[in-house]
Amino acid sequence: MVKPSNVSAIEKVTDRSWEAWVALLDDAGARELDHGGIAVIAQRNLDVEGGNNGWWAQSVAVAYEQHIGRRLPGQRPDGTFEASVSRTVEGRREDVARAWAEVLLDQLAAHGGVGGVALEGDARANDTGKRSYWRVGLTDGTRVAVAFEDKGADRVTVTATHERIAAPDHVADWKADWKELLGRL
Repeated sequence: MVKPSNVSAIEKVTDRSWEAWVALLDDAGARELDHGGIAVIAQRNLDVEGGNNGWWAQSVAVAYEQHIGRRLPGQRPDGTFEASVSRTVEGRREDVARAWAEVLLDQLAAHGGVGGVALEGDARANDTGKRSYWRVGLTDGTRVAVAFEDKGADRVTVTATHERIAAPDHVADWKADWKELLGRL
């Protein structure tokens, strides 16, 4: 189950009650705006200590959309859902990425896919210097991205994000599938 937005964190960081945010956004006509329009209004009314106004504006917009019933927890602006799990493991990033490839090859050899769904096409891997990525589509129209990010010396956080999930009741199953695979690292 995906939790709704944490309005208490928004209140604390923005120094404005959630009720005040709702009133401000309602008065600005936000119920008639899309996500981006709501975020613009929120950002114009933010002055977060230490910056990150854009990130907090997105958080306010998502929480508001949930508040007015336009968006369910975990739902993306396009109406789909995503599942994300992570795990920090010992090792160097390139070694952990190679180990991930082996885990996935073993999974494909044994089961032909993940969660009963086959991969579509070849996986793509790239490296930005800060993070390494592995991405692939699935035959059900969803896609997954696995990110590998250094967390100090010889520790790597691996995050699997499954996107374009059609229904919220599938999120928990996908999280369990990816958690189990990451657990093999």
